[in-house]
Amino acid sequence: MVERYCISLIHYYFSMKVLPKSVLITGANRGLGLEFVRYFVKKNQLPGVQPTTVISCSRKISSELENLLEDIHHIDVDVTNEVQVKDAASKVSKIVGNDGLSLLINNAAIMRHGKGIAGCSVEEMKETLDTNLIGIHAMTRSFQPLLKQAAESQAHLPISCGRAAVCNLSAELGSIKGTNRNYLYTAYKVSKAGLNMLTKCSALDLIKDNIICFSVHPGWAQTGLWWTSSPTFCRSCS
Repeated sequence: MVERYCISLIHYYFSMKVLPKSVLITGANRGLGLEFVRYFVKKNQLPGVQPTTVISCSRKISSELENLLEDIHHIDVDVTNEVQVKDAASKVSKIVGNDGLSLLINNAAIMRHGKGIAGCSVEEMKETLDTNLIGIHAMTRSFQPLLKQAAESQAHLPISCGRAAVCNLSAELGSIKGTNRNYLYTAYKVSKAGLNMLTKCSALDLIKDNIICFSVHPGWAQTGLWWTSSPTFCRSCS
């Protein structure tokens, strides 16, 4: 189910004649992040297709991701740790060389139990914002030079995911208009609303370097970050 969904998402948002020369995916150890990795690995096996350098990032390596290590580059990184993020950018620079990084998919995110305002501790709010918002800012900021390098090296291409792009995985729960839906998941909703604004600001700023930045709502997908009708579930993947 997750594989079919992820392929549909990629075809919808990333379908193009020229796919990215390189892609980095955070939160790649499971769920949608893992399926993004699988998609690009499978795509590389097709005859006559320009290969994409696939780079996975996560705090831990799952057994599923470990099975793909022969076909990808993996970097251990916690997006909430700025030192690790900067170190990851340095490592990726060595991998992609003068071509730069074509596509950054900011997928890592966490969701804790929905408990409303009173039940959402300050620590929970900080932890959620650190991963879902500040971590994405850190990744985008640190990898901007490599994205710009990709845009320049692929100057013959139109502005697109095949040239230089940042894709942020957001959610409908970040919609101000739809606040009444599942409003008890305060920290998560606040983080995604903030991410939508961050994406808009990033898009307006990075377009001068021919880098597009956009967010997508993945909808419901039964992954490790799974939805139930119960207010006691926990959703986390990073």
